[in-house]
Amino acid sequence: MYDFVDLHERGTRSTSLSIQTLFHGMNLDDVLTDENGSFVTLTVQGRGNLKQRITTTEVPGGHGVLEYNDPTFDIREIKVKYKIADRTNAGLRQRINRLNALLVGSKKTLVFTDEEATFYATLLTNDAPEETSNELVCTLTFLCSDPFKYGKHNQIIALKKFTWEEYAGQTWEGLING
Repeated sequence: MYDFVDLHERGTRSTSLSIQTLFHGMNLDDVLTDENGSFVTLTVQGRGNLKQRITTTEVPGGHGVLEYNDPTFDIREIKVKYKIADRTNAGLRQRINRLNALLVGSKKTLVFTDEEATFYATLLTNDAPEETSNELVCTLTFLCSDPFKYGKHNQIIALKKFTWEEYAGQTWEGLING
């Protein structure tokens, strides 16, 4: 038979978001959250963006341009949209000042809990709107002068035997530790 969907029924909203921001080893969502207020990472933009610098020169009388040299990667900017809140105006100001103090430093590790990748970042801006309430949605912009995303380091091992049968019954741990 048929099942009908109630179009007026409201969905439930999750109380925990799946992404958190770690800067220089500190989880900002945890460190800046207590019984009086909170810091919540909302969205992250720029982790997947990559821009190349391509050196070109015009060719007189020709179509297009001539590319020379290998392209290199440009800087990366990562924007973190967050919500910061507190019960009082003074508490909000203290929470923002504490956030700014935590973000000091150059080329510090920047990690997000939804991906096993590390960026090396420096805070470029902390843009906050006009303070009209004790709850603000703001944006952190990080400059990654090293545009690469770094993952876990893998160990490489060299196999010394000539056939797979000679490795029968062994585990990777046994092969690595020898």
